[in-house]
Amino acid sequence: MVVRVPKEVAEAFDYFKRVCPNEDIRNLTFMAIPYSAIKGKGAVLKEFAQSYPTDYIKAISNGYLPIVDVQKEVEDMINEWLEKPYVDGEKKDIERFAAMITNYFQVQK
Repeated sequence: MVVRVPKEVAEAFDYFKRVCPNEDIRNLTFMAIPYSAIKGKGAVLKEFAQSYPTDYIKAISNGYLPIVDVQKEVEDMINEWLEKPYVDGEKKDIERFAAMITNYFQVQK
């Protein structure tokens, strides 16, 4: 059964899937992470593995899906939009922002 994990944990798993050249090396890396002095994405996985060891193993063997905090995601999009100056004028930029928000919710279905 696929495990739901925090978004930053899913991103860390994805990172190691990209950088490890094959499945065996990736699995050895995932096995070593909980016992290693590690920084960055590895530290995220180490903390998750130590707090939720069963979910960590299940995520490696069965797959995972990120837990998405929709409110936080939308807040981040709004804040990012508000901090930037208009590029193509207010009306056009508002249309683009509305399209971005609409697309986000279509992807979440």
